Amino acid sequence: MQQPDVVAIIHEDEAVARSLAEEIEATGLRVVTAALGSLVAAPEAALALFARHDPRVVVYDVSPHDESVPFLTFLRKTKIGSRPAFVLTTTAAHDHEPLLREAIDLRSCPHAVDALVSAVTRAASARRAA
Repeated sequence: MQQPDVVAIIHEDEAVARSLAEEIEATGLRVVTAALGSLVAAPEAALALFARHDPRVVVYDVSPHDESVPFLTFLRKTKIGSRPAFVLTTTAAHDHEPLLREAIDLRSCPHAVDALVSAVTRAASARRAA
């Protein structure tokens, strides 16, 4: 029996991460979560998380007001597992930050979580096919 693809959710808010995990797990994917702040403080923990779970997709929350953008750059440049796809989310205002314009704004509408789940399943399928 084939193991389900793993999705890592990296978000500072545990309640948001848990809610997103439930929605994504309902599609048959397996989810692991981690607090963004703890990974930023200990990058080796992030690398260990990726080595242990080899996620196909990473749901990553970005904000222009903290270390999330530089840490995202670090993760994207680091050779981690099978090079997961990154699906970006945000819960912060983002008038001028180009990176945040591609993120799914979880505050924007009731359908934002549906858009996120759809993006995650598409990314997992694309990575599986690659």
